[in-house]
Amino acid sequence: MEKSTDQELMSMVLKKNTRALKILYSRYEMRIHNFILRYTGNKEIAQDLLQETFTRVWFAAHSFNHDSGNFKGWLYTIALNISRNEMSKKRYAYHYCEISEIPYQDEPTNPRSEEPDAAMEQADLKNVVEKAVGKLSPLLREIVILKHYQQLKFSEIAEMTQTPEGTLKARFHRAVAQLKELLDPTEL
Repeated sequence: MEKSTDQELMSMVLKKNTRALKILYSRYEMRIHNFILRYTGNKEIAQDLLQETFTRVWFAAHSFNHDSGNFKGWLYTIALNISRNEMSKKRYAYHYCEISEIPYQDEPTNPRSEEPDAAMEQADLKNVVEKAVGKLSPLLREIVILKHYQQLKFSEIAEMTQTPEGTLKARFHRAVAQLKELLDPTEL
């Protein structure tokens, strides 16, 4: 069962197979948690919304389109909608989340990372960039998180958000332009 595709596992989840859901959870837990954490900037909310996302997967398995087989896009759509809904509530405000609090997955290794100075420089640079991303408007921050950090294609994001690809590309370019303004070249 571990080697089953996401689509096969979703067929099993539809039949209320809890083991299949656990396998999907283990495959996507870190990615979805990191996405929600970057979106909300709050560890407690991110953990709650992660659980809510997979609860929705369980109860909404019938809405998964087994013909397209795009589980990853469907899952991110659920996580995005839950995050948007939660953060739209007035009791929350967007807060910057320290870079050291976010567990990274599949981070490229820096050949100089063995050197303490290089590691320190890299950590400082990440902090500066994360603070700048945190200053973007929610729509621009969302596209940066999905495109850069989650490494989704514009077509996948368009499907998830029901937004035309051209609009997403324009938002991404606007976000990059704002990030360039926010990032002081002397700090980099």
